Amino acid sequence: MPDLIATRDMRYATRALQAGDPFQASSQDARILIAIKKARPADEQANTTPTEPTIDELRDKAAKLGITVSTRWGDK
Repeated sequence: MPDLIATRDMRYATRALQAGDPFQASSQDARILIAIKKARPADEQANTTPTEPTIDELRDKAAKLGITVSTRWGDK
């Protein structure tokens, strides 16, 4: 039974699921729910969460673009 995460509010197996709720479904149901975009595999979540850049990375990127960054919010 694959682990899934609901992408929309829906009912499955007498449960009311909200978007983001994890649940398990049979292989056949999982294939259908993914095809109609009501669920996604749970292991995809790790790939979809990007890390936030640090303040130093943002300042370096701004400097490369020629943008002057105020040092009011820290010193560099």
